[in-house]
Parts: sequence; structure tokens; C-alpha cells
Amino acid sequence: MALYELHDAKLAGVEGQGYVFPVDTFEGKQYRGVFFANDDDESSITTDVEEATFEGMIYHKTTQGEGDATVSVTNIVETAVGRRADLQVL
Repeated sequence: MALYELHDAKLAGVEGQGYVFPVDTFEGKQYRGVFFANDDDESSITTDVEEATFEGMIYHKTTQGEGDATVSVTNIVETAVGRRADLQVL
């Protein structure tokens, strides 16, 4: 399994760090992601975001690159480094 690194990213215009990565499921390959908002913008990320644009690093099986994807926020977790949003690529 590849080790993914946080990169500068935006979620619905909110700046922070994150990435999108592939996951093999019984339904085929799907993409999920993670996003950490900058301290000032933490409260603006909620699970009410049903469809937003993620701009940042997108990992594939053998390549990676900057891009954008339409995502929904599936979960918010409070961590020691701030609020983390779990993403599902639509």
C-alpha cells in the first residue's frame, strides 16, 4: 500500500491540506479522500456539504497529480491536529 502525504488543497473554497486516493471495493475502484482545514476555517467544514469541489493531490494506483473532483463530506473527526473531513468522490 502506498504512503500518502498531505498536500495543500481546497475544499469548497476552504484552504487546508489533504488528498484523494483509490480504494478497491466489491463494486470496483472508488475514490475517497481526507481534508484538514486550516485553523481559521475549521468550523466551515461540516457534513452538510453534500456536493463540493476538492482541488488538490489525487493519487491513482501508479501515478499522482494535481486535479479536482466532486466530493461529499461523509464524516467529521476532531483530531489533535484539527478537524478532519472524510470525503467520498461522487
